[in-house]
Amino acid sequence: MTLDRTTLDRITLDRRLNAYRADLADARLRGIVAASRYIEGRPARTIAGRAAVYREPAAGAALDTFYHYGEDLLVFDVGTQYAWCQSLFDGYVGYVEARHITTDPAPAPTHFVTTPGSYCYEAADLRSRPIDFLPRHSAVAVTENGLDTRGTAYVRLATGSYLPAACLSPAPPVSPDIATAAALYLGCPYRWGGRSFLGLDCSGLVQNAFRDIGIAVRRDTDLQRDTIGTAVPIDNVADLRRGDLLYVPGHVLICEGGDTMIHADGASMTVRRDDLAEWLRARGLILANLVVRRHPAAAGS
Repeated sequence: MTLDRTTLDRITLDRRLNAYRADLADARLRGIVAASRYIEGRPARTIAGRAAVYREPAAGAALDTFYHYGEDLLVFDVGTQYAWCQSLFDGYVGYVEARHITTDPAPAPTHFVTTPGSYCYEAADLRSRPIDFLPRHSAVAVTENGLDTRGTAYVRLATGSYLPAACLSPAPPVSPDIATAAALYLGCPYRWGGRSFLGLDCSGLVQNAFRDIGIAVRRDTDLQRDTIGTAVPIDNVADLRRGDLLYVPGHVLICEGGDTMIHADGASMTVRRDDLAEWLRARGLILANLVVRRHPAAAGS
């Protein structure tokens, strides 16, 4: 079906998940959105540990999320400073610094970061200069093993930097359920748009937790609320199950079991446990104000 220009101009897709602007759009959106030009996205990947994703290609633009090391992307436009990309992990569209991505082929990964994250160094020595921070799940290519400095084992990566061997495994990290995965981040600082041990927000915590059980979910709370699992009616706290997600506008909590919730809390600026009844009471909310989503895999087997 071909749509006329007037109809095209009325169509609005979520720009977080669809790459289009007035002058340029993803070729997959041809006939759906209006743009002066359409282009096929070029495969690319993130080469920074955490690449900030901005809403506009300008200093001071709103930060929306981060792409992580090794994350596969499609790149639609590259300027002198920023690249316009879409993540193939969660579909998020935005602008990153062009120096943080590459279109060069990736070396085959041999290992994954299985701790909450690790610094990589310019030498096989923890006293050397840290080059970057690689979040949990980062896929790396090891080119040299057996490096030891003062009792700490290191590996050399294809990038030329060094990682402590103890943070790596040949297989991606896993957790038995999302509550266990979320608990790995207790005490981490809150950061708007963050999704790593150095700082994460409430939906970033949920996204990381699901990744530990092998499931990719959307990035933002409203997208998660509408797509993860199914909505379940809850009449009292006893109806909640471990792994349930509890949404209020702009926030999400993970049920750990009983009355206990884990969440990245913007009030205390940390990932913490809270008693649900107390948390609701302090905000003048009741259980009926929550949207509860339940995924069959979230509580494990």
